[in-house]
Amino acid sequence: MRRNKNKLKNLIVYILSEYNNSNLTETKLQKLLYFCDFECYEISGKSITGFKYKKNHYGPTIIDLSDYLKELKEEGYIEIIEGETSYGSPKKTFALKKSIGDFRKVFTDLELKTIDDVNNAYVGLKPTEISKLSHSDFPYLATNDREYIDYNLVKYRDTEEANQAKEDYSAFSSGEFSNIVGKFAKTLQDSGN
Repeated sequence: MRRNKNKLKNLIVYILSEYNNSNLTETKLQKLLYFCDFECYEISGKSITGFKYKKNHYGPTIIDLSDYLKELKEEGYIEIIEGETSYGSPKKTFALKKSIGDFRKVFTDLELKTIDDVNNAYVGLKPTEISKLSHSDFPYLATNDREYIDYNLVKYRDTEEANQAKEDYSAFSSGEFSNIVGKFAKTLQDSGN
């Protein structure tokens, strides 16, 4: 699969022109791009951008996305607004300065429908909410840390194994599980092991 830098940049600008709001941070943008590409691949056997997504602690990410965001800024299409979350962590949001042009010349009808479907489904979500969804998506769950996520894994999203993986993820990422592990670790520590 070949990376299409033009489509990636157009996809970013399209999302900003149609779906930008205060929840659209760089983290959320990464997840929207992931879902757009993987949904389109599931439907058509072809992703929109051809970019690879790496599994890391933050979820599925295009490693060099910030370079493309800087290019869009330098080209005058977007403004990158640096800020902080309510917890004091760095946060990037965006403002669209100008549109690239007619998106129907860049994307197929199927790609535009997929982009709109994904963004309409997730427009109201906060970055933490969409991150949680991406972390429970089977292609992400089935990939080892710091490896690229195989697009072909979308074929298994609705299988019994995928559903079990999602249940396991939910159980092991819950606060209750963390409390149990913490108590167990404390017990081991107190017993001198």
